[in-house]
Amino acid sequence: MMRVRDYLKPWIPTLEKYVPGEYREGYIKLASNESNYGPSPKVVEAIRENAARSHVYPHLDDVVRRKCAKYAGVDADCVVVGNGSDELMELVLKTFDGGVAGFKPSYASYRLFPMMLGMQYSEVNLGRDFSFPVDEFIKKTKKSSICFIGSPNNPTGNVVGEEDLLKVLKEDKIVVLDEAYFEFHGKSLVRLTREYENLIVLRTLSKAFGLGGLRVGYAIGDPETMGYVSKLKPPFSIASISEVAALAALDDLGYMRGCVSKISRDRGRLYKALDSKFRAYPSRANFVLADVSPMTSQEFFNRMLEQKIIVRTFGKISGFEGDYVRVAVGTEKQNKKLIEALDKIRVR
Repeated sequence: MMRVRDYLKPWIPTLEKYVPGEYREGYIKLASNESNYGPSPKVVEAIRENAARSHVYPHLDDVVRRKCAKYAGVDADCVVVGNGSDELMELVLKTFDGGVAGFKPSYASYRLFPMMLGMQYSEVNLGRDFSFPVDEFIKKTKKSSICFIGSPNNPTGNVVGEEDLLKVLKEDKIVVLDEAYFEFHGKSLVRLTREYENLIVLRTLSKAFGLGGLRVGYAIGDPETMGYVSKLKPPFSIASISEVAALAALDDLGYMRGCVSKISRDRGRLYKALDSKFRAYPSRANFVLADVSPMTSQEFFNRMLEQKIIVRTFGKISGFEGDYVRVAVGTEKQNKKLIEALDKIRVR
């Protein structure tokens, strides 16, 4: 009798599924780095106006691409849009050959996608303070041809400096710089794509623009490089509702920047509140990572859950001391409730 398992690609049984942040109705969710201010009212209006046209296949890909390019300050042929940054990561891995490298801790998809495709993946630990050890990274990734670098990095919130990025670029590898949180940092290195054809910058409308549920991302790079990547993009990968929502969001930059300003302000307050009880790490994104030991991350999660607040547990990270949680910055009201909940904790 045939067994489906006999036809599996050999690496499939070893894969671990990605587990998203928990969601419970009526709870404050601070587990997935979303913008709890939500999308611009113009986005909601655009979705409502176009809902009845859901029978029409998506056809605004080029319009969205040009709008993203204008926002990024590049030519349209430098941009490929995709179903969130995740699809774009996968397209890059399908386009280019060789081993893949990243650092730890970082976004799980940098590791999961190469493994899904049967590609060799290696990673280098960040420093004890989560700084980027560029020389060690270069030394230990000599055999890799593709590198993933998050900046600001998830979950640590730190950034990789331009000097360090240039060192990696000059190693003649495909370097994927994930700038998903760049709006909260206020700085971008996308201008380097004009000089380095091996640099691909990923961005998303999921975070600062509040479109996490609609899945729109875009990649920026040298026109020839992006031309190769675009060949592997499936037709209609972005839903038509997502297209009109993306255009409306990019037409209301003032709303996005207002939300980013409030989140950046409250990020400092959240950091101070966490650091007064535990060891928190400075962040340039819309979240704060904290080592909550001597509590366990699960104990901290449960204490917050009692207050109807959901945070993200990372637990113990191999190669690092401590027990970690990541807390997204919510709305002003939500942050106040979180800080009140922190005040009730007595660390043993």
